[in-house]
Amino acid sequence: MAATKLQSNWTAVSFDSAPISRVTQLSFTQGGSLTAYAADGDHFPTVIVNTMSRPKASVTSGDAAALMAIAPGTTGTFSATHKDAKGEIGGDILYVLSNAVAENAETSGAHGEFGTATLSLMAYSSDGVTNPLSFTRA
Repeated sequence: MAATKLQSNWTAVSFDSAPISRVTQLSFTQGGSLTAYAADGDHFPTVIVNTMSRPKASVTSGDAAALMAIAPGTTGTFSATHKDAKGEIGGDILYVLSNAVAENAETSGAHGEFGTATLSLMAYSSDGVTNPLSFTRA
């Protein structure tokens, strides 16, 4: 069957060689930042450009210890696969955030509920031109 072009559930989530399991939420952002230009009698921008992108990722897991063990400032590669909703071949999306730097990890848990932790990551470009966030269909 053809891929559904819908994603459900995350697998193969890791930060460098450390696997991250029990993932309940994961997000990637391209981190675009627009700058608008206007001059003279302009009442609206006449030019809008993306002057800087700051790719980021955030992962929430029930395995709080795994995420809390990653110290702020730790650099590595963060990767995750978003599965095709029906498991069809060619429908998965593999995300890779190179040069990812752990920004912060926080954990919480309410009485009588499962606890979770969330790790936030930012990434930098090695040469200032290459996007550290990539994705491919798998």
